[in-house]
Amino acid sequence: MIESLAESPETVLVGLGTVLLGYLIKYREWTFLIAGYDTSTDVPKGVAANIVGNLAIRVGVATIAFGLVAAGRSVPEAVALAFAAIVLLGAGRTIYRLQTYQKTPT
Repeated sequence: MIESLAESPETVLVGLGTVLLGYLIKYREWTFLIAGYDTSTDVPKGVAANIVGNLAIRVGVATIAFGLVAAGRSVPEAVALAFAAIVLLGAGRTIYRLQTYQKTPT
């Protein structure tokens, strides 16, 4: 399954869509696209948009690069699994940053 996903050109399109969503979240502050986020949380809208938008843009760019490499040659399954692990670690880091956010004293 991983090999068929990696070798398909749709991987690049998914990456482009993810970059677009990241742009909308980060720069347009469309926080309604963030699952489970509402304005009643302790994390301000701008901070949540910045953190989650950055993740989406980074994952999108990495997915585009992975798709371009996979389109040119066969990618070993270990590389595809490493890519998935890196994305999951980035998502975990983002969740951690949002859960431990503290306002700076003014």
